[in-house]
Amino acid sequence: MKILLTNDDGVDADGINAMEKVLSRAHQVYVVAPHRNNSGVSSSISIYRELLLHKISDRKYALEGTPVDCVISGVLGGYLPHIDLVVSGINKGPNLGTDVVYSGTCAAARQAALSGIPGLAFSVDNSVGDSENYHYESLAEFALRNLERLIVLCGPLNRRKLYNDYEFFVNVNAPAMEKYSGAEIVPCCLRRYPDQVSIKSCGENLFSSTCTGGSIIESAGKEYADQDAVKNGKISVSAVRAEPSSKNAVTVENFFIL
Repeated sequence: MKILLTNDDGVDADGINAMEKVLSRAHQVYVVAPHRNNSGVSSSISIYRELLLHKISDRKYALEGTPVDCVISGVLGGYLPHIDLVVSGINKGPNLGTDVVYSGTCAAARQAALSGIPGLAFSVDNSVGDSENYHYESLAEFALRNLERLIVLCGPLNRRKLYNDYEFFVNVNAPAMEKYSGAEIVPCCLRRYPDQVSIKSCGENLFSSTCTGGSIIESAGKEYADQDAVKNGKISVSAVRAEPSSKNAVTVENFFIL
């Protein structure tokens, strides 16, 4: 397969380098990744802004943009062949449950699904296992052995008049271990973050506002789902809807004031 590899930690990150090395043993891998860290940018996209694209080698580029920018550029830019699969990661840190809303790693896989290409996101949680070593190679080897199985979880390609898309992208999380106790297909848990805001004066009528996270993240949901799988030494695999879903429409007389 021809694989577009990207991430949100930046083109020089250890996780993406490990994935590139392993996947290249069996596939044609093309890297288009942010030139610097873009963690937490979600599905941010640069509209009508020229982005510099640095050619590192024939199959490796650094884009001065977001992970979603990288997918769009790599798929539509014309400098790569037709892409069969987008792989995002390996992210330094987990993307469990509600994390997928904020994650640039997951956003790249989501953009692939919306573009009619299977999208897979990979992350390692070093709060479980070896806190000093992320063992990226272990997850990359799992990815190589299971690419076809993971692609199946994206669902069938929806062929539409103006575009094609996939209903799901796949989010994979692993503990920082050389060997795993298993792998499970699980739903996403709910996570809440103890964010705090620090306001500082920078001059007359000018302030800085900094959002900082706390150390304890509260989780809920079906037995904490993907989070518990990772805590138990397993790889969590979740098929996440690429499109937002909404409450079913209901007709209520005189509900709105006109």
